[in-house]
Amino acid sequence: AAPPDILRVDEKNIREHSIFNVCGIIITTNHKTNGIYLPADDRRHYVAWSDLTKEDFTTEYWDNLWRWYESGGISHVAAYLRNLDITNFNPKSPPQKTEAFYSIVNANATPEDAELADVLEQMGGPDAVTIQTITDNLSSTAIFGDREDLYSWLTSRKNRRAIPHRMEQCGYIPIRNPSAQKGLWIIKDKRQVVYVRRELSKNEQIKVAADLAKTE
Repeated sequence: AAPPDILRVDEKNIREHSIFNVCGIIITTNHKTNGIYLPADDRRHYVAWSDLTKEDFTTEYWDNLWRWYESGGISHVAAYLRNLDITNFNPKSPPQKTEAFYSIVNANATPEDAELADVLEQMGGPDAVTIQTITDNLSSTAIFGDREDLYSWLTSRKNRRAIPHRMEQCGYIPIRNPSAQKGLWIIKDKRQVVYVRRELSKNEQIKVAADLAKTE
């Protein structure tokens, strides 16, 4: 992303210098599910993973590989890349989501994410919703017995700062009331945060939040 147009490089044992901001980053790790956090809607990372370990390779394999590199193999690789047809490659499209990608996403998910997504789906995927609306729905339906832990989690004061993140994982973000100094919406005589579907436009988000405040 730019600006800046250049990046400062502080390479070991080399004087600081600048490079053009046109680099791609490769991240390597030996820890697939706890090496990096990726949200389900990530559009920046392509994840490749191999389950092979060093024990799957013999010393001869590496000796032969490096011997091939040093005897002209590197030139063959460079020639292949120079002649590779990338006419149909679209650098602006999101990368393919692999099984390894979903393994990382799922490792960072919590039970509350799945349960909250289920409840919102059972509510019909409303355009706007409050936590009070969700807990009221839970306590008045037959699914309450199966979702009692979620109800307790949502109504616990200690979890209030975590709720916006959990709602975002389900596709909902808080929308500020432009007419209120603190940005909250008055619903049932209480100031509340209204969460709206993330894919809606800003104007649509404000409208569905205002409609919810009127109907409640």
